[in-house]
Amino acid sequence: MIRWKAYFSAGLWKHSFRLKAFLGYWLAVFSVIWTFTEFSGYFFTAANGSPWKPNVWIIIGLGIVAALWMSRPRLRRTVLLPGYEVMLEIDVNDLYARHDGAWIIPCNRCFLHSHIDEQAIVVQFRNRFFPSPADFDQVLTQALQNVPYELGTVNGVQLKKYPIGTVVQVQLHGTRQTVYLLATSELTTQGRGDPNLNHLEDSLKSLWTYIAQNGNTEPIMIPLIGSGRHRLVVSRYIIIGMIVKTFLAGLAQRKFTKRLTIVMQPKAFIQNQYNLDEIESYFTCAGKFEY
Repeated sequence: MIRWKAYFSAGLWKHSFRLKAFLGYWLAVFSVIWTFTEFSGYFFTAANGSPWKPNVWIIIGLGIVAALWMSRPRLRRTVLLPGYEVMLEIDVNDLYARHDGAWIIPCNRCFLHSHIDEQAIVVQFRNRFFPSPADFDQVLTQALQNVPYELGTVNGVQLKKYPIGTVVQVQLHGTRQTVYLLATSELTTQGRGDPNLNHLEDSLKSLWTYIAQNGNTEPIMIPLIGSGRHRLVVSRYIIIGMIVKTFLAGLAQRKFTKRLTIVMQPKAFIQNQYNLDEIESYFTCAGKFEY
């Protein structure tokens, strides 16, 4: 429902709907239909001698509906990067509604989730796919058993802190869904996220390296990490740029996927009225100017 609300938001139609495109589509559709109906003798004068030809208005209406559909704004934009043979995609959607690729889940470097509110991506993941927080902790503990760590204190409790950029790969039980949990942020002693853009960039570089070495070539879906509870004070445009730059730099070493989808939450899209046309244009040029 929230995605439909995003689709009918004023911001999307303001930035993406073009009257020129609508008129062009309508004239094209109307011309095709007119030619077909004229050829088949479809039009005729009403039996009562009226000068109106109601069927013409039906065709005009159908043309308007078809043109509206063809010129409609889209919440998903996909661009092919010819030099890389890889697609970049932006999708206003719930990350967990997409099952056509691996999910990237941002975490803090302690992989702590008990103190985070229910809207956090990692908490949503835990609640949807694990019977209890203890079951989720068990999976994390097993995956991290050979990863080096240092000890730190958070909320008066001594915890293991893993390096920024640590990746935990999880295969959801009974499914083919691959999940990569990524340590992207530091935690303060009070258990709050410590905003650091360099940490985010370093974690992204580590992520692409890990997937290239240990993953397969399935599509990758990543949320706008760092834009919410990581408390970074930069726009989502900057974060999108960082994701794409580090991704293309990783591809320069080895091709490890055929599509990267950046998923933007519908609520964030509605609140901030981001211009998807600008993001699509950036994707088109990114492969030429980024490395």
